[in-house]
Amino acid sequence: MNSELNFTLEEVLPKFDVALQEKILHSVELIRKAEKLALAYDPENGYYNTFSGGKDSQCLYHIVKLAGVKHKTHMNLTSVDPPEVIRFVKTQYPDVDLIKPEKSIYQYAVDMKILPTMRVRWCCAKFKESAGAGKVTLIGIRHAESPRRAKRNEVEINNRKFSGNLDELDDYRKARNAQKSGRKPKGYREVTIVNATGERTLGCIRGKESLLISPIINWTDDDVWTFLNTLGITHCELYDQGWNRIGCIGCPMSSAKQKILENERWPHVKRNWIKAIKAIRVIPDSGVGRIVGNPSPREVINRKWLQTPSQFLPKGYLESDTTETNGTRCGRKQSGFSASSSSDRLTEEQENEIAENIYDWWISGKSYKQWYVEKFQQLKLDFGEF
Repeated sequence: MNSELNFTLEEVLPKFDVALQEKILHSVELIRKAEKLALAYDPENGYYNTFSGGKDSQCLYHIVKLAGVKHKTHMNLTSVDPPEVIRFVKTQYPDVDLIKPEKSIYQYAVDMKILPTMRVRWCCAKFKESAGAGKVTLIGIRHAESPRRAKRNEVEINNRKFSGNLDELDDYRKARNAQKSGRKPKGYREVTIVNATGERTLGCIRGKESLLISPIINWTDDDVWTFLNTLGITHCELYDQGWNRIGCIGCPMSSAKQKILENERWPHVKRNWIKAIKAIRVIPDSGVGRIVGNPSPREVINRKWLQTPSQFLPKGYLESDTTETNGTRCGRKQSGFSASSSSDRLTEEQENEIAENIYDWWISGKSYKQWYVEKFQQLKLDFGEF
């Protein structure tokens, strides 16, 4: 198994070209250099090493072992992890501490009355970002993964109070201490740290903050695969089956195409989200409101709006909506949008269809109007027989 593979730096380096040798050395030296800081925050365990079962976390795992530093590796489960990944980790990395969540992601969604979206990824906060609080945490992000991650630096404080390299962190800490004491230490120089978002900040590690170190941030995909394959490190089977990423199923950061493929592979996740959507819809005072304008999915869902029945059904699908005129309640045939939020007259089949359509819109990444037109109003020609 992979966890039993033990290499020395002297054995490993000659196996790679000069460029990758330099990256391996830099990663190892960075980890070794910051170990004293890790031990200061957690003398018993040292580094809090994160793991996901993906190729990048595997690479980081073995780089940390090459560094020979004190650490403990953890994997935070989310309840939407691919089963193949969990089996892989249990088989190949039994030493990894698997941390189960207090609640499933679906229960959190119901409790919060909100679905996770690209802009509001509360799922990351619940399952990932709180891990390693108050510790020096090793993470396997890389610039090559996305434009967003290309802005990240190899040393950061997780609330973005600091973003830079290890040497700049030392200056930052001196400046912080000087600010607290009102005295300038020997060799002190004025320093302003600008983080990845361009915000000028000063701060320190405390409370739920973590110092994040990304040792392989400058590695490419080819670097990672070359490292793993050259050393004979087994990877998860999903990569061989065409998957480029093996993170959470239905991740808000994934494309609609990716989500559809994941639905086909793991249909139980879609079923559970449908159940969660139905549960949210029946919660009293959930902020039900009519869709106004042309909002995007994240704007509507983030406002905790639960759409009215007719907004997720074809026009005229419901025979009547109950409305109020001059203080008198009456039945009136309507089509399209409705201000009514009542669902007590809907059949189970209709509720299922509404939840299915909400889910379909949620994963589409499209604005509501675009989704509705394409789903229900797009011109369909029936040529029949001529």
